[in-house]
Amino acid sequence: MGKELALLSESHNDELTRVEGDTPAGRLLRSYWLPVAVPLQLERRNPMPLEILGEKLVLFRYGEGKLGLTADKCAHRGTSLSAGSADVKTAGRIDKSGIRCPYHGWLYGPDGQCLDQPGEPPGSRLREKIRIRAYPVEEKYGLIWAYMGAGDAPAIPPVDAAARTDGYRLDTLGIWPCNYYQICENFVDPMHVSILHSETEFDTAQFHAIPTLRAVPTNLGLRMITGRPGYERQSEYLFPTGIRIALPFMEPALQLMFWVVPINDTRTLSVHSWFLHFPEGLSTGEREQRIGRVRKFLYEMDNSDPLHHATKIMQQDKFACASQGEIADRTVEHLGQSDVGVMMLRRLFREAVRDVSQGRTPRGVLRDAPEMLRFDNVS
Repeated sequence: MGKELALLSESHNDELTRVEGDTPAGRLLRSYWLPVAVPLQLERRNPMPLEILGEKLVLFRYGEGKLGLTADKCAHRGTSLSAGSADVKTAGRIDKSGIRCPYHGWLYGPDGQCLDQPGEPPGSRLREKIRIRAYPVEEKYGLIWAYMGAGDAPAIPPVDAAARTDGYRLDTLGIWPCNYYQICENFVDPMHVSILHSETEFDTAQFHAIPTLRAVPTNLGLRMITGRPGYERQSEYLFPTGIRIALPFMEPALQLMFWVVPINDTRTLSVHSWFLHFPEGLSTGEREQRIGRVRKFLYEMDNSDPLHHATKIMQQDKFACASQGEIADRTVEHLGQSDVGVMMLRRLFREAVRDVSQGRTPRGVLRDAPEMLRFDNVS
């Protein structure tokens, strides 16, 4: 079968898309730290319900600002630790050592161990036998990260757009009503920019041109190289589900690190770190002017909530991905030569799935991370 008809079987499509339970893609994604929240969310609601990879979890701060991430159900009788209203005290109660169930007060530490059971008699050791599922969680680079895999956690990737401090950074979230892998494929499909994103900030003669495309594997994922008249643009796909790009219509270019995190098989969280570098000597007025331009771009359709940006470009991408269905049926598609990035991503993703199944470290897992991952070639 030629590249123009590179159909996937149903089983191969499931291998890429299904993340709930013990699935190939789920096991792969659990090999990496995943950004799951931004700190502002916990300022608004603590404890906070969270669903990742089909698991119902609760994220909370306790003690002196420490983080915990555990299963959302109390082991006693299954009451939620996060649901309900803090106003009438039906959510879990934050304790100096962890989180208490609002029903009978069982206390859980950040490792899921039950520490206290107020209704049990003195000397009872029942609590020692009770532990709920818990995962390592860290706040780093302005985001909250979770590691949901087995064994020692790798390094959290210090991607420049998230880790730099020599400018202005804004972190935002999005919810997509479709499977995560559709969004990943949109990342490695720069051809769509010339069509879908016309009449937006990309609406220039340069971006209207149909590009030349190359996809190059890297140790971290793959690089997309897009050629247009007088201009070559590169973007970096970072395993398992991230992309580092620059938006050149910002002057200087606005850097973006964009992560895709499956909520479950049919809903997806996106986490974005936007970074605007301030050159030395830039006046306060010039800084404010550039920040204003960034914010105008991010909230052009809705500025009611700074956590959830609403650009025309994002809405167009969301339409294109979600209209394929909750989980795209790749058994009936017809790929062409312009889908070179899509085809390479599928190949690399399936290789990574096999690596995990055979006990090897998949592409992009960092054991000893550098001080910062810089992508100066991204333009």
